Amino acid sequence: MSDRVYKVVVHFAAEYGQVEYDILEKTIRVVLADAEKRAAVEKYLSESHVIENADGVDLRTFHPKKLLPSESLESFKLAMTRLWH
Repeated sequence: MSDRVYKVVVHFAAEYGQVEYDILEKTIRVVLADAEKRAAVEKYLSESHVIENADGVDLRTFHPKKLLPSESLESFKLAMTRLWH
């Protein structure tokens, strides 16, 4: 596994695949056999989102964070936590 590609295994309606984030190129690749499911994940990961994030004060305090999943590995990871919402 390359140090520059961060990979996450995903499960979407009885289908397994993966999502890859290239840290240097800041690109995202979705690997799912079903084209419709792949397109849905690609759409989500290509859009900006405002995500309520617990950012260190305590576990009950959330603050909105605007992000684009491809802008950084941190943004990608946070966006992936909300992928199925």
